[in-house]
Amino acid sequence: MIEATGEKHRQFAEQLEQRDTEIFFIIPQLLILKSLENDDKEICSFFYPDMYNPNTEKGKIVLELKKIYEKGQQKLGSYEFYNLLEKCLIEVELDAEDKARVQDLRLESTLLKEIKGLAMCLSRFKPADWNKFLDVVIK
Repeated sequence: MIEATGEKHRQFAEQLEQRDTEIFFIIPQLLILKSLENDDKEICSFFYPDMYNPNTEKGKIVLELKKIYEKGQQKLGSYEFYNLLEKCLIEVELDAEDKARVQDLRLESTLLKEIKGLAMCLSRFKPADWNKFLDVVIK
C-alpha cells in the first residue's frame, strides 16, 4: 500500500524518502482507509481491536463510517472515491472538480475527520509495537 501510494503521489514518496514527520500521521490514516475497503490485512484489528467491536464507541463509529464510505462509492465509483480520500489524507493539492466533490459529499466533516481520529487511536493503542511496525514499513 505504501509503495503504491508513493508511486501515485510524488509528494508522499518524497515524504517517505525524507522521513518527514507527516508520514507518521499519514500512514495510519491510509490504513484506516484500507480497513474501510476491508483490505488492511487485519493490521488495524491487531493494533486497535476496539475498532472492530460494535459495542465500543469507536466500533460504532467504524460501522457508521463504512455506511458513509459505501454511499460515496456508489456516487463516485469505488476507485474514484478511494483516490479522492487518499488525496485528501495525503494533502495533495486538489483540482476544482475534486474540491467540489469534497464539498458535495461533506467529506471534511464526516469521513476525513473520523479517519484522522481513528488513526490517532490506532497508533496509540500499542505504541511500542506500532513504532516497531512503522520502522519496518518505512524502510
